[in-house]
Amino acid sequence: MDLSLMIIEVITGPEIIALVALMAANVILSITAAIAKGKFSFRNLGDFVGTRVVPLIAYLVVALLAEALGDWTPAALAVYAGLLALYGAGIAAAIKSLTGVSIPNIFTEKRKPGVDEDVKPGT
Repeated sequence: MDLSLMIIEVITGPEIIALVALMAANVILSITAAIAKGKFSFRNLGDFVGTRVVPLIAYLVVALLAEALGDWTPAALAVYAGLLALYGAGIAAAIKSLTGVSIPNIFTEKRKPGVDEDVKPGT
């Protein structure tokens, strides 16, 4: 298969369209929640590139490898599932912040280092 056709097929595939739509919803809802809470800052707006766009680019690379090699299909599925969880958690956190809906913290908050970790024997 021609490389340019393969790239076009991956970029215009339904998985990428779904991920871009989820990422956009996540960013828009997060900005709306930050404005509503009075915590919006343009400085923090750039954080979404590292936390939302870079993982999407990583998925594009893995999806291209899966399309070209075939052996990378399980990796592409794993990265896709991780991105669905990442964007879904961001959307859930924004909805929780905007509406006060009761969503368990395990789905919406980042894990804090040192909290709720198993205690090692002898410590």
